[in-house]
Amino acid sequence: MSNTSGVRGCKQYNTNDGYEFAHPYFLTSGFDNAKVTSGNVTQLRMGVLGNNDGHIRLSPKEFPFDNTEMHEIVLSGWANTKTVVRRYFRTSPQHRGDEIKLEEQSSNGLLSVYRPLMFRMDLHPGGRVQLIRDGHRQPFLQFEDRLLSANYIGFCSWDVPLVFFYDCPMEIDARSCEGSVAFT
Repeated sequence: MSNTSGVRGCKQYNTNDGYEFAHPYFLTSGFDNAKVTSGNVTQLRMGVLGNNDGHIRLSPKEFPFDNTEMHEIVLSGWANTKTVVRRYFRTSPQHRGDEIKLEEQSSNGLLSVYRPLMFRMDLHPGGRVQLIRDGHRQPFLQFEDRLLSANYIGFCSWDVPLVFFYDCPMEIDARSCEGSVAFT
């Protein structure tokens, strides 16, 4: 059974170029579907489809290759077993330095080639970030770093092709399949 209603209306970025490729960065304030709450929390809905290592990069600038301090969320890296959040300086697409690990947790089987992991990223004032899976209320990942800047967002893979969905509508089409045939 295919579940694609969660990606309807999203923009899409496909990558098989690996970690060291000069992936594009997208201006988050230019997203059509970004939402800012009354508490000044910026909400971005997105998703990842693939086996492992969904890298989401948050940057203060579009080309973060001049010792730019940035953040990276690695969703289900290390053979789909753990998720890590780190801050580092990037000097080129191929080089980074001064890595600080901000969060690490088990995430066995979080990503899949059969169904995208769809979630909302909440960016709070002061640097708190929460990732909340569609249909859930509690975050599956959260961290805080007052140095965080999410003016731009980028996506990359490590060793397998991935599809990233971003700038997704907040409303999810949750209609049931009325009139469908049931097999007994």
